Amino acid sequence: MTTTRGPAGKWIAVSATALVAVGGLVAAGCGGDSASGTDTAAAAGATRAVVSFSILDDVVRNVGGDCVDTTVLVGADGDAHVFEPTPKDATALKESDVVISNGLGFEPWLADLYSSSGSTATQVVTMSGVTPIKGEDEHGHEGEDGHTDEGGAKAEGEDAHAVDPHAWQDPANMRKAVAKVRDALVAANPECAPRIRENAARYDAELVALDAEIASAVKSVPRDQRIIITNHDSLGYFAKRYGFGVETALGSVTTESADPSAQQIASLADDIKKDGVKAIFVENIGGSGVIDRLATEAGVQVAPPLYTDALGEQGSAGATYLGMMKANAQTISTTLSGS
Repeated sequence: MTTTRGPAGKWIAVSATALVAVGGLVAAGCGGDSASGTDTAAAAGATRAVVSFSILDDVVRNVGGDCVDTTVLVGADGDAHVFEPTPKDATALKESDVVISNGLGFEPWLADLYSSSGSTATQVVTMSGVTPIKGEDEHGHEGEDGHTDEGGAKAEGEDAHAVDPHAWQDPANMRKAVAKVRDALVAANPECAPRIRENAARYDAELVALDAEIASAVKSVPRDQRIIITNHDSLGYFAKRYGFGVETALGSVTTESADPSAQQIASLADDIKKDGVKAIFVENIGGSGVIDRLATEAGVQVAPPLYTDALGEQGSAGATYLGMMKANAQTISTTLSGS
């Protein structure tokens, strides 16, 4: 097991290949016809916005209110990494006023979709002003393979393979995204500007409160117990913000077999035991069958799923961005502190 110790503890992330090798945890993307509209009523003349994935869609709807009518491409519990656009998605883009995405290479399929759709909508890349951190690709290397910024171009100042796109895991970054969304919606619908600005100010204040709440929650985790093993390297920004170690990779399993051998499971379990890990975390966008086997072998628990790349379904704790971040902080702090 390879570890890098940060100033506040140790972070261990099972590389995507390691856990694909230990069980094929890549989830299917949104099925069916894909693009789905908002469930809230929009006012007449509302801005038509296509939003790339569910977490960002929630933010856009909070800022825009009834001044925006959103269509989300990758919905709740969907995996944008394996998303395949449909003709319905192209139609949605063509009919939209604005197309709102994360950037940092999270949507590598978006540039081609936009181009082929014939859309003339304004493109808004919400995380383009964020300083990216290094990630880890599906093969256990630094960076997320294929992640580029703004629908295809490399992230400014960064090698495309070294960029972690999951910037929303830090509420401070989401505040920047809110400002970009606010400005874009005001430009698209000046008559709604007062309401949009009021909504954005309210939501920004909620993000400030969220940041403080998470910081308080993770204080219960002793520094030497801040070890997180998950099936996808998506919590780097969360770790950096709240005092966990920034990065390590557990890459002892490199085979691409979908059915890991007993030896592979045992080797991975031994590494986990050596590092004193208390629990393994899974994502809401991935399965946990092999994780269960690994946890049993290592003698650790499997924590409730974390909301990482997508919101949870309606009625779940992760049905909103604020809810998912609070739920993640609670799950992590409770599991690792033993409280």
